[in-house]
Parts: sequence; C-alpha cells; structure tokens
Amino acid sequence: MRLTQYALRISPALAIAINAHAAPLLYDMGTAKSDVWTGFTKVTHTTVFDAQAGFGWQNKDGLTSSARAYREMIENKSRGREEQPPIWTNPITEDAVIGESANSFLITAPPGDCNLYVVCGTSDSKYRAQFFDFTVQVGEQTQRVRIEGCYQFRTLRFRATAGKEPLAIKFAPRSKWVVNAVMAWTDADAPRVQKEILAPFEEWTFRMPPAEWAKWKQESEPPTGPMPALGTADEKRGFAVWSRHYLECIYPHTNPRAEDLNPELRAFATPGEFEPVNFIVRPLRDLASAKVSVSAIGPVPAKNIEVRRVRYMMARPNYTVLHRCRVVPDVLERFKGGDLKAGENARFWLTIRVPDNAPAGEYRGNVTFTCAGGKAVVPVKLRVLPFKLREDPTKIFGIYYHHPLDGAAEAKDDVSREYWTRKADLEHADMVAHGTRNVVLSIRCPPADKDGKFDIKWDTLATKVEMWKKHGFVGPMVMGINSGGVYAKYMKEHPGSHLRGVKDPPEEFSREMTAMVRAIEAGRKERGWPEFLYYPVDEPSTNPDSVNFMVKVLKACKAAGVRTYVTADPTHEQFEPMRPFIDVWSTQPFAPDRETVLADMKARKVEYWCYPNHVNGENDHTPVTGARMTYGFGFWRSGFLTLIPWIYQASGGDPWNYLDSSSMDFFNRSEQDGAPIPVAMWEAYREGYDDYRYIHTLEQLIAEAKKSGKPAAQDAATKAERELKFAWDSIRVQAKYKHDDLWSPAEFDVYRWLVAQQILAVRNALR
Repeated sequence: MRLTQYALRISPALAIAINAHAAPLLYDMGTAKSDVWTGFTKVTHTTVFDAQAGFGWQNKDGLTSSARAYREMIENKSRGREEQPPIWTNPITEDAVIGESANSFLITAPPGDCNLYVVCGTSDSKYRAQFFDFTVQVGEQTQRVRIEGCYQFRTLRFRATAGKEPLAIKFAPRSKWVVNAVMAWTDADAPRVQKEILAPFEEWTFRMPPAEWAKWKQESEPPTGPMPALGTADEKRGFAVWSRHYLECIYPHTNPRAEDLNPELRAFATPGEFEPVNFIVRPLRDLASAKVSVSAIGPVPAKNIEVRRVRYMMARPNYTVLHRCRVVPDVLERFKGGDLKAGENARFWLTIRVPDNAPAGEYRGNVTFTCAGGKAVVPVKLRVLPFKLREDPTKIFGIYYHHPLDGAAEAKDDVSREYWTRKADLEHADMVAHGTRNVVLSIRCPPADKDGKFDIKWDTLATKVEMWKKHGFVGPMVMGINSGGVYAKYMKEHPGSHLRGVKDPPEEFSREMTAMVRAIEAGRKERGWPEFLYYPVDEPSTNPDSVNFMVKVLKACKAAGVRTYVTADPTHEQFEPMRPFIDVWSTQPFAPDRETVLADMKARKVEYWCYPNHVNGENDHTPVTGARMTYGFGFWRSGFLTLIPWIYQASGGDPWNYLDSSSMDFFNRSEQDGAPIPVAMWEAYREGYDDYRYIHTLEQLIAEAKKSGKPAAQDAATKAERELKFAWDSIRVQAKYKHDDLWSPAEFDVYRWLVAQQILAVRNALR
C-alpha cells in the first residue's frame, strides 16, 4: 500500500476540505520523484519563486534534494528475520530539501495574521554524521534547530502577518539546514488543520503509521493503590507533594500512601559523592508555570544540586520485542519550568554533588515547588561524613560505547566535527562522574592487500585514545577486530549475526588473522598504548560450526602472542573447546558462581567479566533496584573483576521513539547540543558503584587496623568484619539481579549505613 493511500485513510475528508476552503498553503519538500502528502504541493531544490505560482525558493544556490523512503518491513538476512525499518516514513518525512548557505522559502499568503508550521529533519542515512545547526526566521521571530544525524524531526511554529510582499521563511546555517514541509493557515482554519493535517502527521512521524500502531498492544500500569485523603491546603493549591525511594518506579498514576505525603528528603554522603533525592507532585488540576528552586544545603551550593524531571516513555518490555508496550518512567530531563497535567505524577529527581572539601556535619536546606496555584517547601536534610571513598584498582567499571569520534571522522564540516568531539568529551566526563572508566573500542583494518600489507586506520583510534587518557580511563582496552572482513575475503560471504551462517574457512584465513593481529599489536606497542584484549566475534552461538570457527579464530589471535576476549557464557558446555584459547570470559550473567570463578582465575590466570544487559537495554528500564544491586553488593559478592554492559547509548531510529526500528533505543539520551541526558538506571549504576566503594573502603581500613598493632583498632576491625559478613550473608545471590527477590529500596541505604558506621568506628580506633 502506498503512503498516499495511508494518508487518505487517516483523513478521508482532507482532499475535499482542501479544495472547498483552499485556505491552507501546504508545501511538501523533496525530490521530483518522491511522494507528496495528500493536499500538499511538491517543492524541490529547483523550485525558484514564481509570482504567478506564489511559492518557491529565493534562489537555487547550495540547495539539494534528498530522499529515503522506509515503507515496509525489512528483511535482515544476517539475522534471518523481518524487522521494522529504522523509522516509518511518510510523504513528508521521507524526503527533504537541504541547504548549505542562507536561503528563503517565499509564499504569497492572503493579507492578515496566519500560522506557520515548519518540519525539519531527514530520513537519509547518508547524513548520519551530519550535525544540522541552523536558524529559521519568520519576521522578527527566530528559532534555532539542532539535529544530530538522520531519523530525527523538529517541528516549529510561528505567527506571522502577511502583507503585499511574500512571506519569507529564512534558513541560515551554521553547518547545513534541512526542511521537509512548510504549512501556513489562518486562525479560522486552525481547528481543521490541527485535526486533519497536523494530528495525523505527528502521530505517524513521532510514533508510527496507524496501520502499524494497530498491531501493538499497550499494557496497563501496575496497580496504583488507593488515594489517601488530602489536606485542605492541597485541595486549595491544586496539588499534593509526596516522595518514595528513588529506586521505586513511580508511574503516571501511582497513588501516594498517607506516609508518603509532605516528606522531608534525607540523605548522607561523603565529600565528592553524588547522592539523589526526589519528590513527586500530584496535580489535582492542570498546573501552569510550574518551577522548582533549591537552596544551598550547608557546604553544598545550590549550583551543585541538579534538578531533573522524570519523563515517561512508551517502551517495549524487552528491546527486541514487537507489538507490546507500556508507559514507564525513564529519562531524567533537565527541568526549567513548564505546565503539569492534571492527575499525572511529576517526579523531580535532584542530584546533590557534595564538594570535595565539604566539612563533616548535618545540614539543612529546602526545595521549593511553585505554580500558578501556590507553592510547597520541601525540607532537605543532608549528613556529610568525615571521610572519602576509596577506589578499588583491581576492579573495572566499563561500558560498551558507540563512539562519537567516529562521527567526527566521517563529518564533512567543522561544525559537525566540533559537535561530535564535544559530545564525546561530555560523555566521557559523565562516565567518570558515574564511576565508569573504560569503554569498548574497535580498530578499522581492512584485509591484507595483494602484498600482504595491512592499511590500519590509526588516526581515529588515536583520537579516541587521547580522550581516554584525558579522562583518566584505565586499561586494558577491549578491541574489536575485523575477523568478519577477513572471513568474507576468503569465503565471499559474511558469517552472519552471532555466526549464524558461518562455515569452516581455509587455513589462509587463520594465517591472515594472525598477521593482522601482529600488525595491530606492533602499532599499539609503538604508540605506548595500554594492552589490547582482542575481540574477534560478538556473542558466538553454541552451534558446532560457530564453536569450530571460534576455536580457529582464537587460536589465530593467540598465535600473535596476545590475550583474547570472548562474550560467551562459560557455563554452556558447548563452548568447552574454546576454553584453552580464552583469556577473558565476558558473560552476561554472574555465572559461574563465585567459587568457580575464583578457582579458575587462580589456576589458569583467566579473567571473568560481566556484561549485565538485564539492567541496561534488555528491558523497559524499570529494574532500577536490580541495577543498583548489580553494580554494588551483587558485584562484590560475585567474584567477577569487571562490569561492562551494552551500552552507554543506542539508537536505531528516532532516539525519542522507543517503538520504531528493529530494536528499542535505550539508555542515556542526548540534549540537542550533545550533552548527556541520563536515565534512572544510569543513576542507579552510580549508586551501586558507591555501595561498592563504601565496602572497599571498609575492607581496606579493616586490613590497616589488623596490621596497626593497636588493640582498639584490631577490636574495631573484628567487629567490622562481623557486620560486613552480616551484609554478605544477607545478599540473596542471583546470576541476574533484576526485579525479583531483591532487598527493598530502603534496605540498600540501611546496609550502606551499616558499612559507613563501621568505617567511622575503625577510623576512630586507628586514630
């Protein structure tokens, strides 16, 4: 079915209405061959203004048209299945006009006031490394548009007054500008345009076509519980204020309990630590002009308290699931004010950053929520502890990463290169602030030429390593290598996702893999970079052909004198032939158990790392409690050396639409300037990381006290060991900490406080 037919199904009266009124001016930008939304007029980059036609570009300089239509399901041969396209395009979003110099689109409109609506974005993947940065001006009104790559669209609204001269929509680029459609209409036509044009367009563009959406089932929220009686003051001002532990998911219509109302927010932290608190506003009616302001809390200045609002997202229950979704709390957006909808919870997430030199003590401050109906003051109590947390040099907190510097290397203009570089820098700083100091990298190395030489692409990797060093990241570096390219050279086909279609390659393959690794390793040593862990294949299957290939490729890597890294579950007996050639087992669950892991690491010098995707992309971002357990007490109990989940940020299509693309977008999002926007689980990672640092700090102090020769210190160490063992025994050990059989949210803080008390006691005894 063609897209124009979809449009007619959305609004069957549209064509009749357009012809009857002829008032809205509707222009669909694109190529000469692309489709046009019903009732719109086609405009290409060659359409220069003509007074008789009444529309067109001021000039053709620097203009081009681009198109990419995604209309049907896509066959993924590598995975052997049909998948959704990156986005579902319609006649407006499938194509665009793009410019690299200032230009204006001119329209002759009837004299008087009118509304303008401009759509900007591209579905063309060849622009994936482009950062569009431009302004759109109508009269005295100017709006800035910034779009990272493709698959995102911005809509702009203007008010204008038409006169004798044509209306000018002016596009001024810093890099390039892009436009998909321009619409203009009078106030009299506004209800019809909103209903018959804008609403169908926005539903399709920011969710999916109606015919596709009809296949999806939206699941209901968890039970909300009864609503407690509210006070007269709440009824008068139009909202109630309450709070729950930040690990507890609050949905749009979760009701507070009586004890949740009118809270005092409490926290304890060490100098240099980040600590979250939160409160929730339940609007009893629509609230206009809502704002949140914070005071200083003792040594913590107000600028050290970040205010964000939890954004609800329509998400899939698992990142590969189709046709099932529900609304979940997810993204933590900066909150600078706005209106709140009646009956829908607004949760405000405050992150307190304690200064490195903050003196110990108990301090008070407050958070003030105001709106047109009134205000509420929420007290905050913070205890700063008199010690700093220590880092464990034997553990690595890492993460997989789609590196923005790849975009910088591919970009065609300085503005785009500057954007990608800035984004990478901000994300590295954000990782450090969350305890993460290692990312998975890869090196571009095509197969050898006819002379056996390798054209290794060092430049982009070198910029990544420089940023690694700048932010104090630690090695070794997991380094993806091009085993698939070498395989395709000899087999004339690709091995498929997870080696789905792999066959046994000739010995020449193994010899070239060894030569490639030797060449890369020689370059690494020459540059003085940290050790590479060679990562030839991601998640091989247990199929015998897959295992046979893995043995061959791992042996080839080992022949170059390096260590290997494999993402596979060592408890699967099918992988046993690979075991002698694996130096780092990276396994998704904490499996095998602690005793097996420690014994194997001691006997064979093998390492066990974990990529806990169950608290990252493989869910709808609700296992916040599981994320904290995984990163803290669970990690401590596991015996594993490293946490390295997939992934810091992943987007298949529109990063703000979790229902498009073959798999759900997940984890951290980005501001329009590239600054990271966290999700709640990312903040839970940091809280788990801090739990682990509390434990490690106590373990180090216990060791120091035992060696001190001071009876009081040794007694304190003995007591601290008992308390630490109590926490150890209280952990309900699981391979995957997610939702079930975990501590209650409040228990995490109880156990952290138990550890903190023992740190204080041992420190005092050592003194």
